[in-house]
Amino acid sequence: MTMPVANSPSALSVSTTAKLLMLLSACLYTISAAPLGLCSSAIAADAAEAKAAAPTLNLVPWPKSVQTASGTMPLKVGARIAVGDAKLLPLAEVLAQEINQAAGVACKPEMGMAKSGDISLDFDTKLHDEQYTLTIKSDTALVRGGTYGAIAIGTVTLLQAMTKTDTAVTLPNLTVTDQPQVAYRGIMLDLARQPHTIAQIKQIVQLSRLYKIRYLQLHLSDDPAFCFPSTKYADKLKGSWKLVEVKELVKFADDRGVTIVPELDVPGHATALVQAMPDVFGKSGNVVDAGREGTYAALDTLVGEISDVFGSSPYFHIGGDEVNKGCWNNPDTAAYMTAKKIENVEELYRHFIVRVNEIVKKHGKKTIVWEGFANKGKIEIPKDITVMAYEIVFYLPHELVKDGYNVINATWTPLYVVNANCRPPEEIYAWNLFRFKKFNAPAADAGLNVPPTPQVLGAQMCAWEQPGAAELPSLRKRLPAMSERIYSPDAGKNFKDFDARLTVTDKLLDLILAK
Repeated sequence: MTMPVANSPSALSVSTTAKLLMLLSACLYTISAAPLGLCSSAIAADAAEAKAAAPTLNLVPWPKSVQTASGTMPLKVGARIAVGDAKLLPLAEVLAQEINQAAGVACKPEMGMAKSGDISLDFDTKLHDEQYTLTIKSDTALVRGGTYGAIAIGTVTLLQAMTKTDTAVTLPNLTVTDQPQVAYRGIMLDLARQPHTIAQIKQIVQLSRLYKIRYLQLHLSDDPAFCFPSTKYADKLKGSWKLVEVKELVKFADDRGVTIVPELDVPGHATALVQAMPDVFGKSGNVVDAGREGTYAALDTLVGEISDVFGSSPYFHIGGDEVNKGCWNNPDTAAYMTAKKIENVEELYRHFIVRVNEIVKKHGKKTIVWEGFANKGKIEIPKDITVMAYEIVFYLPHELVKDGYNVINATWTPLYVVNANCRPPEEIYAWNLFRFKKFNAPAADAGLNVPPTPQVLGAQMCAWEQPGAAELPSLRKRLPAMSERIYSPDAGKNFKDFDARLTVTDKLLDLILAK
């Protein structure tokens, strides 16, 4: 039985000895921007005469540069995953577990120099952020990166390149030089509207790792529930899991190079908070009262304890969308507004965003908000706030960019996954990072296009209102399509080629998820 982790070497041939010598002399070639079928049409008629040295690789997303060479490295039981820095031992343990699950080869993670037959993981100070190199020769496989996350990405490339047959497990000789096109590659889970187990969230962590998604945003609060197990307000905010479970989930993700971004959705979508603590947040429907000092003091406490648990995240998402500002028409809030010289509830909303941003920064994080504030107002929204643009209504993405904000593309179409309302992977693959579309826009709609700019930090797929059991089935083909479009948009691939590679990596995912 052959495990479909990578295809067997493709059969290529030439009709003359001269052509054969030409091909063999160029067996090291770069395929970073060319389809996997490079040159096959010119030599297909003689496919039985000779075999090419280069394997067919099923890598998703496709790396920046891949150079293949003849030969393979056998991966045998007892091989070590040697690390040059103790900080990489958790990653070595993850990789060892994945190799064992996918191919049945037990590798031993340990500190030290790599020997023949080993895999080596180490930092390289010449590489920055998520830059990494993967070099596989006949006797060693070396992954080098500028950061833990970069090396984690490199180990995924190694894992996807692995082949198992009935007789051997091998890695193809190759050199990969790679880094993602954008830093923010995200997926969001709506945990507050439907139940999710920690095990189900971990599945999405593993899905994210396999397709080089850097951030997993957890929508921890909304009208139906407040999911985070607060210790400061333990008598009022019970949470959905035990605190020890959440901390273990964060470590599980960190070990795999996936960073969990927490979201506390305020001031709107806050029924659960208001009902649990009306004496603190007021009695304003589903909106916390932005005109009470107690609101800001309690948010300071909550942001602080959530930030401590999600310590590895550089970001904190505060929501900020779909706020029913009419709920703030009460005497106490009016008195607050008078004291602060705030003219109306629109300005109070902007005031709230500014104050909560200061709270977030106080706890060492950078603020993200959903698109929601307008482009005009007396109270300025700070430019250090990153905006997730999804609805293309309040403050258009090209205007946000022009005015100096960083933007994450969370466009409703085609990146929203809402139960049966999901766009097919083909449509997602045809989308690009700088295109924004409204809800239910036709596939042919050109949308709103922002000129390419580094101010668009990346993109995020959002899974809303889905129960935990539905997340993996709905995301396992869609998330990789988004990932390749933002990770390597210039790879020169098409959907047919992508889908063929995805068929293989999707089976690898099943093996990794198996217990």
